Amino acid sequence: MVALAAAFITWLFMDIMDKKQEAAHPWSPVAEITDTTFDPAVWGENWPKQYEGYMATSEMDPNNKVANTDPSVPEDTREFKTRSKLAIEPRLVSIWKGYAFSVEYNEPRGHAYMLDDQKYVKRMTDFNQPGACLNCHSSVPEVVNALNPDDPADGWAQMNKLPYSEVVQHAGGPIGCIDCHDPATMKLRVTRPAFIEGIRAVKALEGIEDYDVNRDATNQEMRSFVCGQCHVEYYFKGEGKTLTFPWTKGLTVDDAIAYYDEIGFSDFEHATTGAKVIKAQHPDFETWSQGIHADNGVTCADCHMPYKRDGAAKISDHQVRSPMLDNASINAGA
Repeated sequence: MVALAAAFITWLFMDIMDKKQEAAHPWSPVAEITDTTFDPAVWGENWPKQYEGYMATSEMDPNNKVANTDPSVPEDTREFKTRSKLAIEPRLVSIWKGYAFSVEYNEPRGHAYMLDDQKYVKRMTDFNQPGACLNCHSSVPEVVNALNPDDPADGWAQMNKLPYSEVVQHAGGPIGCIDCHDPATMKLRVTRPAFIEGIRAVKALEGIEDYDVNRDATNQEMRSFVCGQCHVEYYFKGEGKTLTFPWTKGLTVDDAIAYYDEIGFSDFEHATTGAKVIKAQHPDFETWSQGIHADNGVTCADCHMPYKRDGAAKISDHQVRSPMLDNASINAGA
C-alpha cells in the first residue's frame, strides 16, 4: 500500500509539473513571424488553436443564409450571402434615399467574410468609393505595406485617398492576426491610425496629454481598444478622405453631433427632402464605453472572445461572435 501511495503521489506531482510547464509555455515557435507575415495561416502554425477559432468565423447562422442569386458583378462568386436589411426594414430605403445604403444593406456575418462582402455589395460596385473603406474590412498592415513599405504613414494616406477599386487589389484578405498582435511579443496592439488619434483626443479631455495607446494602455483596456479600431462611428475627412473618428468633444452621440455641426459635415443630402443627413455607421465602441460593462471593467473580448481552457493553457476564443451564441461567454458574464 505504501508503494502504491508513493507511486500515485509521484504521478500526481509529475502531472502537476507537466501542466505548469504547459501553462508557462503555451506555444512553441514553428514558423518565423515578422512585420510582413500577413497570412494568418502562417501564424496558425505557431498558434493552431487560435487559428482554428479564427477560421470558424466562416460558420454561418442558417437562419441568416440566402443564396447569392443576384451577384453584383461577374467576379462575385459567393455561393451565399446574408439577408437584406432593406427587405426586413423597407422604410430604410426611404430614410436613406440618395445614399448608397439605400441600394444594398445586408445583415452582418463573421470576420471571414468581411472583405468579400464589402467588395461585392452594390454600395461599392455601383458607386465610386474611397480606399478608406478598407480600414474596417481588410488587413490594413498588408495594404499599407503594399502602397509604401518604407513609410507606413504615407501608405495609409494613399490607401484612404485612392479609389477603392484600385486599393482593394492590394487586400489579400480580411482582418488577420497582424492587425491586433505585435509579431515580436504577441501583445495586443492598435494598427489603425484613426483610433490612435481618436483615443488620444479622448484621453486629452480627461487631462491625459500625449497618450499613446500602444504604450500606455493596459492589456485589459486593449481587449476593447483593438475592437474599437473598426467598431466605431467615423467619417472621411477632407480631400484626402482620411478616416477620422469624431471624438475631440467626447464619445456621446451629442458630442458627435456637436463635432459635425461645428465643421458643417453631413453624410448625404436626402434625395426627397434635401435635408443634410448624418448616417451613423457602427458606434459599438462608443456605446460600450458609456454602459455598465465599461463601468465594471468588462471588455468586448470578455463576451465576444471569452477565455477558454486548452489543456492547462488559457486562451481567448478567436471565433469572434455574438455572446448569445456561446455558453462560455454567458458564463463569463454571469
